Amino acid sequence: MRKYTIPAFLAFAMTASMLAGCAKDTGSSTATADDTKKTAANPEPVELTIYSAGGTNNDEFEKNYASYIKKKFPHVTIKYINPREGAGTKLEDLITAGVNIDLYYESIGTFFSTLPRNKATFDLTEMVKKKNLDLNRFDPTLIDALKQNGNGQLWGLPVTTNTMSLYYNKDIFNKFGIPYLKDGMSWEELYEVAGKLNRTDGGKKYVGMAISPSHSMRMNNYSLPFVDAKTGKATFDNEIWKQLLQPILQPAADSLYQSKMADLNSKLPYSSEWLKTQDLAILGVFSDWQVVNPEPVPFDWDLAAYPQYKDNPGVGSQQYPVYWAIPSFSKHKEQAFDVLAYLVSDEYQTELSKRGGMTVLTNPEVRKAFGENSPHKNKNLAAAYYNKSAPISVKTEYDKTAENAITAKLADLALNKIDINTALRQAQEEADKAIEAAKKN
Repeated sequence: MRKYTIPAFLAFAMTASMLAGCAKDTGSSTATADDTKKTAANPEPVELTIYSAGGTNNDEFEKNYASYIKKKFPHVTIKYINPREGAGTKLEDLITAGVNIDLYYESIGTFFSTLPRNKATFDLTEMVKKKNLDLNRFDPTLIDALKQNGNGQLWGLPVTTNTMSLYYNKDIFNKFGIPYLKDGMSWEELYEVAGKLNRTDGGKKYVGMAISPSHSMRMNNYSLPFVDAKTGKATFDNEIWKQLLQPILQPAADSLYQSKMADLNSKLPYSSEWLKTQDLAILGVFSDWQVVNPEPVPFDWDLAAYPQYKDNPGVGSQQYPVYWAIPSFSKHKEQAFDVLAYLVSDEYQTELSKRGGMTVLTNPEVRKAFGENSPHKNKNLAAAYYNKSAPISVKTEYDKTAENAITAKLADLALNKIDINTALRQAQEEADKAIEAAKKN
């Protein structure tokens, strides 16, 4: 490369000019540098208002979120609004009153309907780019759901999540000499095991299995939604629903199981039968259900991966995340995003994982820490991450309306008071009618 030299007299003139310019502007330049350094080291105090749609208990919010945020950002003061605290604390009331909200979090079930209904959506895409936040660190189904339900925009970021797993009472298995559950079982294999656990012993009725109806339907392995977003109609006319209801209905085909339901006033067995009366052997529910419980469970239990369908191998339940958004009317968007970026960092997600919460990240080390600080750390907690997550189904504001229509049929279905074809047809009709009525309001 050819080099160019500056004549001595010109170099001297340039140097003198530069020195003169520096002398003239020394005060302002130094002040600007000092101010920048000072601002970075001592950012301006700010109050961020955080709203929980689900009404997280105040103590839980302080322990799980606020304490970490305040430690990481000493200049930030947190004002927490819990909608369960009384009149005027609902989101609509706060917006009408002009109350500022900087961070808003809600589970996926209603997140995508609440924000647009209240004109609170704010696309985080540009801030994600500006702050170099790598979205590839997240489980892809969580980000895909954001974009799919937000018309390509990022209305928030997932901070916590959950999957479905199987909790089982080892004492009951031992009592009847049944081998423990294994990860990677099919539904058919699980039904066979559960059937062997419908027993009577010492006058006590034991039943094999119950799956949380709401969670198993919302998080089904086939990603079938309650409502077709394009037609606005319920999906109960889809044949897949017959298969999706089997985990709830198949165990109830046993006469002893139905006798147990009669004892429970025609209700399906659930968490009380697993945890309190201890006469339910297997419960399918949120993976972190007992892992986050600081109290020891009064019997020997363990965890197994959620079952797979043979025509959908390796795929477990959908995830059920809680998304955090920065509302469009937030007065402190930059500071709010800094806090949000911290909540999805490896640092915070590791702490979340240790105390028994499921991480939104794919980082194997963060996942490995799941339940590390829990009294249940010696259980098979890796079962929560055994399966590949099913894609998250499309959400609509009428999902709960449709879900209610089919849920109302489950007890009668289990007790053979109605056949599945009739139940699904009626649920379809009732859901569609209720959805149309809701659209007019």
